[in-house]
Amino acid sequence: MAEKKQGRTISSGKLNKTSTRPTQKVATQNVTFSGPNDEHVKRGSERQGAFHGGARPKSKNLASRPSPRATPAGQSGANMERALVPKGDQRLMPAARGGGGQVQRQQGLIVPKGYTARPVIPAKKAELISVARAMNDDFAGKVKTLFDPEREAALAAIKTGVYIGWRCPEFTWDCIRVGDMSKCFCGHLLNQHAQYTGRSVKVKCAMGGCECKAFAFVPGRPEDVGEFWFQRRRDFDPSTWRAKCRCKHSHDQHAPNAYKPCKAKGCRCSQFESNFLCAACDRHWEDHETFFETEDMRRQGGIPCGQEYLPFAEMPDLRNIVLTGKEDDDSPYRALTEGEGAIPRALPFDNNTPVQFGGQKKSGFKPVYD
Repeated sequence: MAEKKQGRTISSGKLNKTSTRPTQKVATQNVTFSGPNDEHVKRGSERQGAFHGGARPKSKNLASRPSPRATPAGQSGANMERALVPKGDQRLMPAARGGGGQVQRQQGLIVPKGYTARPVIPAKKAELISVARAMNDDFAGKVKTLFDPEREAALAAIKTGVYIGWRCPEFTWDCIRVGDMSKCFCGHLLNQHAQYTGRSVKVKCAMGGCECKAFAFVPGRPEDVGEFWFQRRRDFDPSTWRAKCRCKHSHDQHAPNAYKPCKAKGCRCSQFESNFLCAACDRHWEDHETFFETEDMRRQGGIPCGQEYLPFAEMPDLRNIVLTGKEDDDSPYRALTEGEGAIPRALPFDNNTPVQFGGQKKSGFKPVYD
């Protein structure tokens, strides 16, 4: 006679353990596949449910365990085979009892046999402007506001002939056009520095007590470094934003001398290293320099000047938006390039190229050289 104690059965002097693990819950899911001839195949997919109140099974390979049978909803009496697909398995389990198939690779995609893979092929020419216009309600207004400082800097440079650009030394274009309202590393604006020309190398700060010996442009807006999300904050004040070093202190907390060490108390930073990247070239601030140049210097170096110095000079629609806020209004541009005192459309690059002055007739004179 067997005696039952604490979940154990004692019989004939032997001790046998009975199972105290709760029954495992099995979830059923219907999966629909769209195959050839617009046929739909429904299969019952049974996945292992959570274990509540008991230990997990010792075997980690679920596919090797016996397949329980369940009845999907709407198919009473029909036993569907288990369709659990282990993670990383490249095969599909049978769709239904007595049917199913393998998967195959088509053009880099894994698809069931009998299915057609249609990969997404990117366009040969990226329509970035169309996408940006579709994603922004006031596209023209936002573009004009973004490039207002550079537009003013470009117009001033075209008028005075003094070009100030911030770029990497090896570049033949400017990452940012610098104007009178641009900020220096010392925290003061360019118009708060000494007078400069197109051949200036070091423009000292004119503010009393400032140690700045040479103007060095630093981004003054989060947009200049690609941090556009600041403008979406309700309580964001653009005047409080500062470009920061990796030591987490702003540029105006560093000394404006050659090495630019941090002046914050207790900080051991010996040199300013930007924790941001230029929005135009994705390179650090310390890789850039500020250049004061004349039109002739830029022309000889193959750097844009004149009408080509305008933002988006090669894209008329965006150029008009920057100048006027409207795509179809090119009156300011025509005023710059046509009429008396207009910007020449093409200038010679050396003394051997003849200059074609507008409105003059050919004289027919042919010089004779000995």
